[in-house]
Amino acid sequence: MALFRFLKKKKEELPMPPPPSPPELPPILKGDIDEIRAPETGEYELPEMPPALPAPEPVEIPQFMRPSPMVRPAEEEEVKVFDRTITPEEPEIKEIVRPEPKPTFVAIEDYKRVINDTNTIRSKLMDAENFVRRLSDLKNEEERAFEKWRTQLENVEKKLNYVDKLIARAQK
Repeated sequence: MALFRFLKKKKEELPMPPPPSPPELPPILKGDIDEIRAPETGEYELPEMPPALPAPEPVEIPQFMRPSPMVRPAEEEEVKVFDRTITPEEPEIKEIVRPEPKPTFVAIEDYKRVINDTNTIRSKLMDAENFVRRLSDLKNEEERAFEKWRTQLENVEKKLNYVDKLIARAQK
């Protein structure tokens, strides 16, 4: 197909564009605040540390608030969880033991009953939505009928006023 070569775009290599020029920076203005410098002697004065707080007094926990020893079932495995919070007084890591949760099994009959109940609730909800929609439609229809009656009564009233005016003119 050498006939249509003139229709094809020619591949031309374009030169690289020049890099952008750096933005002009405003001149540095000196303010009325002197520069902060280190003392010439090379010694720094550190502020005094506040006195340490006294250690808290031990508090005796009443018997009814003490945790009761729990008997763990033999089939549960212990899972070790590490508390990673480190306080200044206690740099050691505390170990917390939590039992692993057991899987929960549901009987097929119970599952089918739950599914049927949810389907029943869903269908009743749809019936209620349809009922509300019908009530809304009836209300709108009623309002349209009342508006039509009102306009017809206004027209009849205007016609009666016109007839009254004609009769009043005829009597004069």
